[in-house]
Amino acid sequence: MKKLLILLMICMIMAGYACRKEIDIEQEKAAVIEVLNAEGSTYAANDLEGVFALHIQDDLATRFDGGRIYKGWDEIRSLYENYIERNSQDSAWTNPRNIKENIILKVTGNTAWLICDNIWEYEYNNEPQESTNIQIAFFEKIDGEWKFSFNAFIQQPSVVQ
Repeated sequence: MKKLLILLMICMIMAGYACRKEIDIEQEKAAVIEVLNAEGSTYAANDLEGVFALHIQDDLATRFDGGRIYKGWDEIRSLYENYIERNSQDSAWTNPRNIKENIILKVTGNTAWLICDNIWEYEYNNEPQESTNIQIAFFEKIDGEWKFSFNAFIQQPSVVQ
């Protein structure tokens, strides 16, 4: 009887392991990159609701920007509201386009992190401009959707020759 019980237990463990859903890492990476790109395009369109939908909105949400740490969703939301208001009122700043390049991305279950070049191309007073920094972001998958839990923008280091 004891051997039968052990055999049954082993079979149940193996069945549970075999039924476990495999994660398609490449599919998850593509989904994270889609959220990354959506952040830039919704921001460029001054779409606050679109930007907000891409973020975890809790007390642990964090952003590092301009040498300052924004802790919690209330501070991050306020930052975005100020940015969008400023951008909406500045008619000299037009045709913004956000490009993500040199993406390094790792997905582990329901979390992911990435680092990339964050490039903004735009016109200021009808003159083409470009601004580049490094973006570092952490994501969590909640209810099947990837969302930012941490986002940092760091100035490009100067090249030493």
